[in-house]
Amino acid sequence: MKKKIIVIGSGFGGLGVASRLLSAGHDVTIIEKRDKLGGRAYVYEKKGFKFDGGPTVITAPFMFDDIWEAAGKKRSDYVEFVPCDPFYRIFDHNGEKFDYNNDHEFTIKEIEKRSPGDVAGYEKFLATTKAIFQKGFVELADQPFLKFMDMMKVAPDLIKLQSYKTVYKYVSKFIKDDFLRQCFSFHPLLVGGNPFDTTSIYAMIHYLEREWGVHYA
Repeated sequence: MKKKIIVIGSGFGGLGVASRLLSAGHDVTIIEKRDKLGGRAYVYEKKGFKFDGGPTVITAPFMFDDIWEAAGKKRSDYVEFVPCDPFYRIFDHNGEKFDYNNDHEFTIKEIEKRSPGDVAGYEKFLATTKAIFQKGFVELADQPFLKFMDMMKVAPDLIKLQSYKTVYKYVSKFIKDDFLRQCFSFHPLLVGGNPFDTTSIYAMIHYLEREWGVHYA
């Protein structure tokens, strides 16, 4: 049955759900308080310059493809996602850099340059991020937790994955060099979080990046 639906906010989430609802035959109205669409992806313009408000990078391009496909369109006909290589170039306070991407051998060599003793620890860390991704993203990302018991049902799995630890503390279990610890735990910063406070579930982003890459549009 066709319904009249109001979506508040035109960020990626709002635009995505509005597109899916419209494709399903509903009458959809989007309400946005700003002068243009985008939400966190807002573009600021001043004195001829443009500044992206976000997202800083795109790590799950398939999610955008799904939205376009639901509307019977192809994302590539409207916007190009350009892969980044390396994903990041991070500098320490001495100006020394660390690059990494989804080329395993390349990343290992970069770690060896900085701290050879952390290679084995990184391998162990990497192996754990797949399990975190499977639970935190594949199984739980689209699940509504509307009741207290909904969260309690998954609590044992989250405890097993050590989600009670911060992402920085979790990475530190495996890696000893503090600069490398920061390199593999900074991801909460991309969404306004603090690696020293944010749950270790965010370690799954490292696996997500290795599987689908890092892009900008």
